[in-house]
Amino acid sequence: MYIAVSVGVLIIALSVFFVYSNEQAKIRGEAFSKAIEFVQEDLRKTYHSFDSKVSMFNQGNITKDDFLKFAEKHELEMEKIILRYDNLQTPQPFAPAVKLFKLSAETQFEADKYIIEWIKTDDDAAHVRSVSSYDQSLQYEQAALLEFNLVQSQTNP
Repeated sequence: MYIAVSVGVLIIALSVFFVYSNEQAKIRGEAFSKAIEFVQEDLRKTYHSFDSKVSMFNQGNITKDDFLKFAEKHELEMEKIILRYDNLQTPQPFAPAVKLFKLSAETQFEADKYIIEWIKTDDDAAHVRSVSSYDQSLQYEQAALLEFNLVQSQTNP
């Protein structure tokens, strides 16, 4: 009789444990998804702000000095955003996607630096390198999104 009760209690305890573990994994997954979404959104906003300043400079609406002051702040902001990828609590299946997202951000930052160099020095080669780096950044981001969505579809059938 005691053995049957003990086995019953053990089965119930294990069931509760597995349900709890499953819920905790789901909560961690949702938190990770939100965290990566915030990083990507901040990156997008920062890039659009930079692109806007470049356009303003090209149209003559801001001076080179004003642009370069903004560029210094932009570089600091990009460095902070890129570091945030390392601080994510990344579930193992999503690690390759996060690596690609980070690589995309780093390559985009490289493109931004070439734009800054181009504006600072008027070196057209820097402008060409910026376009190439930006294209590479988009390819990394597309690969990251594909990888992320693939893993997400496998974990949430």
